[in-house]
Amino acid sequence: MIVGVDVGGSFTKAVALDAGKPVGLCTVATTEPIAATSGALGKLLSELNIPLREVEVLAVSGAGSRFLGAHILDIPVVKVNEIEAIGVGGLTLTGKDKALVASMGTGTALVAAYKDGVIRHIGGTGVGGGTIRGLAQLIVRRMNFELLEEMASRGDLRKVDLTVGDIAGGPVGIVPAEATASNFGKVDEDAREEDLAAAIFNMVGEVVGVVVSLAAKAYRLEEDVVLVGKLARSRLIVERVRDVCSLFDVKAEVPENCDYCVAIGAARWVQTRSATE
Repeated sequence: MIVGVDVGGSFTKAVALDAGKPVGLCTVATTEPIAATSGALGKLLSELNIPLREVEVLAVSGAGSRFLGAHILDIPVVKVNEIEAIGVGGLTLTGKDKALVASMGTGTALVAAYKDGVIRHIGGTGVGGGTIRGLAQLIVRRMNFELLEEMASRGDLRKVDLTVGDIAGGPVGIVPAEATASNFGKVDEDAREEDLAAAIFNMVGEVVGVVVSLAAKAYRLEEDVVLVGKLARSRLIVERVRDVCSLFDVKAEVPENCDYCVAIGAARWVQTRSATE
């Protein structure tokens, strides 16, 4: 059995992979990378009722993986480049032969992945979940993501954003009248916190949607966009990204266990290479 671990800045995610299939998942808060990795491993094995000796290797990735040594709890550690893990994870989660994998976390990374092993980091944007938390702290003085999303779901964008219809009186080209012409371009004096929260989510979703769509067009992956990462679990963000993608005739899907993409990709990467050696 191989255990993949994504050591992130806020959370550490672990997945047990057996015969290429996830058999267990768990998440713990990242306090310190070594402690978080050990804790995630212990929690995962406890939930699965599997002894430590059955784990052959820990496949680790993510920002915190660089702090790990060659062994944890006497289990060999293999470090996997995060871009490789994102690409392999996206293909594994969807069963696709090719995909543009958008990893939506604190920021957003874009990876073109192909079944023949070619993985390309094609860029991304600094706009993501960190943007939501930071702007929300400045504007509405709140940072809890679940609370912010609930507030945003009750907001009215018409009190904050300027639409194409406001400027042109109707649609322009492929852009409908109700589309955003300027984020935060029409902030009413009576705009509520819920309206401002809605505008923050809307702006992040639109920026990610545009970047993803243009990248998909450039790499001819319009039918194969895969949204992963913690932000891909946000209903509001995914809806907005998909709305924008539809303007460009781009299709985006969110696979099950999308937030475990890096952990699954790291484990699968190690498993595949072990099989070919």
